Amino acid sequence: EFVNFRKEERPMNPLYALTHRLVFSTFSREALEGKRKLLEDSGIQPLVKSHNTNLQTGSLGQLPEYQVSYDLYVPNADYEEARHLIG
Repeated sequence: EFVNFRKEERPMNPLYALTHRLVFSTFSREALEGKRKLLEDSGIQPLVKSHNTNLQTGSLGQLPEYQVSYDLYVPNADYEEARHLIG
């Protein structure tokens, strides 16, 4: 499931896997937003995908803060610059 945190964003292209690469993954929405802002300030438009892990592994005994993971994707052409910026 893709997450559009801002309403002005357009819907995700289902073929993103061919045009974008994973640059960052986290369970923390705050960490995600920090990296996302850094990329946007540098002119890179990232995509965010969220995964609800309790559907895959079950939620028995799982801490709530680890139930949703976030992946940050960038266009293939911007991947190297994004990796450098994120560190």
